[in-house]
Amino acid sequence: MTHSNHLLEELKIKLSVSKDMKSLERNYYDGLANCLKLGNFDSFRKLFDASVDFNIFIEVKKIPKRFELISKLILDCTERISTEYQTSALGEQIDILRFCNEFNLFEKELTEAESILIEKIRADNLFIANLIDLFGRVTDSFISYVYSGLPRDLYDHFMSRSNEYFSDREQFMHYIKNNFFNQYTIYGLSVRYLSSKEQFIDTFKKYYYSSKNLENREQSIAKSKGQKFIEFNVIYRTIYYGGEEDHEYREIKKHFVSPDNILRNLDNIMADDNYNFYSISMVLLGGLGPQGLGFTYSTPKGEIIEICSDQKESEAIIIKFKQFLRNKFLSKLDKELSKLGLIIGTRQRIIDFLSEILSNKEIVNYYDRDSILKKIRYKLYQIDGFQQINTSELEDIINKISKAVTLILRKIKLKDQFITRMDLVEKGKIKSEDIAKLTSLKGKSHYDVLRERFFYQYIVDWFYDVHLEEKEKNNKKNSKVTF
Repeated sequence: MTHSNHLLEELKIKLSVSKDMKSLERNYYDGLANCLKLGNFDSFRKLFDASVDFNIFIEVKKIPKRFELISKLILDCTERISTEYQTSALGEQIDILRFCNEFNLFEKELTEAESILIEKIRADNLFIANLIDLFGRVTDSFISYVYSGLPRDLYDHFMSRSNEYFSDREQFMHYIKNNFFNQYTIYGLSVRYLSSKEQFIDTFKKYYYSSKNLENREQSIAKSKGQKFIEFNVIYRTIYYGGEEDHEYREIKKHFVSPDNILRNLDNIMADDNYNFYSISMVLLGGLGPQGLGFTYSTPKGEIIEICSDQKESEAIIIKFKQFLRNKFLSKLDKELSKLGLIIGTRQRIIDFLSEILSNKEIVNYYDRDSILKKIRYKLYQIDGFQQINTSELEDIINKISKAVTLILRKIKLKDQFITRMDLVEKGKIKSEDIAKLTSLKGKSHYDVLRERFFYQYIVDWFYDVHLEEKEKNNKKNSKVTF
């Protein structure tokens, strides 16, 4: 029995014995608080939804110590991030905030000063768009928490702990604000800030216009049909931060770009008030992923960000395979078997057999390969005509069939995937800003990484503001003592 079901049974028993609604309500709110404390959101939801059965109208302000409990959940994640580098806990923090926002758990009376600040924050259209994107409807109380409560909790947390990598606290605070989200790994994906969008676009223009002897963007769009993709190198400067000494590292990345995609979306990419993440390029050499591959996107903050798999993740680059409806697959298989020298009688038997076991609308792809080959092998050994030939000849036939099936249901190269997506953008079938949503690993897309990073950039800025305020207070206090 789950925690919520157990508590509901207890409450039903108490209600049948006693009609003391105040006592029942207290127990109910204590139960909600306990679910929150444990981070058991499913049980919390069940209890919350079942309140109508007990004639209780839930007022979140009556949940004991809700802000302390929420802070504890958030900071438990922060502890795992800072001590164990479990960066996926950043996503868990987002989930906690999303859940608490859904149930209005941040609701509180706002002071006049808080209301004025929130009005200013609401004027930041990019941040509000990001909040709505991540959390849905957002209240003033929620905005107050992410602007004030969360940064303060994070500051107090870090001030109460030492850091083994940074002996100097000021250096540590600077690293969190300016560097952590410029180079990190999350959900098995490596993320790195490369440059400002202005720097990248300038490099692109210099290469593209000079290579085509063009003077302006209009000419480029008109003539880009003849050169659908270009490659060019960019040198990037990366700083690695250590406890004692910082190291600068320069690297060259080869970008593979669709000029049409960039030129047609250029105004949106360069706009300062557009909440979207546009696909910019594929990195062919020097990238973050296996074999030096990667993808780059523009951000609403004017950055070019590269994302790809952590080297440890074998699945991290999204691998796709050819897939076909049954009849298309069988037609291709017949052609490949013919090229490999299988006689028409053998080919026909195989095609007829597969026609029987595959439904007309079935999609056949790489993951069906082993099952199909296993069934073909079994079938061939059962056919009288094949039982009369020796085993080596039969295995040779099976090997040819295996080769043909594998050739048809092969992996699609990552570069080909990128080209296909750029072609779809050019044809207007998908948008450049939606491509990040189509590339994912273990349930988290590049878009999730980008929008969560965008949110945390605000949080660390406000976190650093708290640090500066406290630093100024301490300086004033120390100057008074000295005087």
